Amino acid sequence: MASPKTARKDYYATLGVAPEATTTEIKKAYRSLAQRYHPDRVSGEDAQQAVDRMVEINEAFAVLSEAKKRAAYDQARMAPSKPAEAEPASSGWEMPVEPTPAAAAATPQNSAVASTVSEDFLQKLKALIAQSGTSANLKEESERPWLWSFQGKTWSGSYTVSLRLCPTMNPNVARENVAQAQAMVKKRRSGWKNNFFLFILGFQSLSEGETVLKVFRAFCNQTDNSTARNLVNIVVMDMNNRRSVLCGKRSRDGNIDPVLAALSIS
Repeated sequence: MASPKTARKDYYATLGVAPEATTTEIKKAYRSLAQRYHPDRVSGEDAQQAVDRMVEINEAFAVLSEAKKRAAYDQARMAPSKPAEAEPASSGWEMPVEPTPAAAAATPQNSAVASTVSEDFLQKLKALIAQSGTSANLKEESERPWLWSFQGKTWSGSYTVSLRLCPTMNPNVARENVAQAQAMVKKRRSGWKNNFFLFILGFQSLSEGETVLKVFRAFCNQTDNSTARNLVNIVVMDMNNRRSVLCGKRSRDGNIDPVLAALSIS
């Protein structure tokens, strides 16, 4: 397990923005986080945690808000690095089938992927989810800061499947991803259909894996996120070793089960 000191910091994840975010989006995210974590606004037992978060937020903003520093950071971020040892996963993850040529051809290339994981693998995963989500009527829709997102609706159900990549996964990055997932749930939750949300969070290196899983499981197991009416799952995926862990109550919805099966989640 790599220590937090040796793991490459993900400033984009710290601010909760995508790597291709504009300067305006970065400033907006910084202001929002600064208002939330400023020590003057937090008291009691959470005060020290707020101070620590503000240090991280300020560090990330100092780099990403300045063009030269951001360019140097992006260059270093794209450089290959030795992945840290991941926590043992509860089940193996392998690409079970190849997507059809038609589906693969319909999937656009995304140059941002190459900086973190194999673009070919990610495109296959995307095409596979599109195929397996046919009964849920999954259609791709752009949703920042998610790398890609699918939305689908049937007569009785509303479905969201979104993926985000984090070069390094740690508790702070996990909390930021939970905040992004919560925003998506709030935006997409239907008042009269059964709702299912699947968030796939890929990483290359991992630190404090047990704490990361606790953060994700606590979110998925909240009362509002763990009923048949409203169900949230997070799949934490080790992109190097093709292993994954499912957080949350297992769905029994026939429209979304094929997607979970495609991820080798039984």
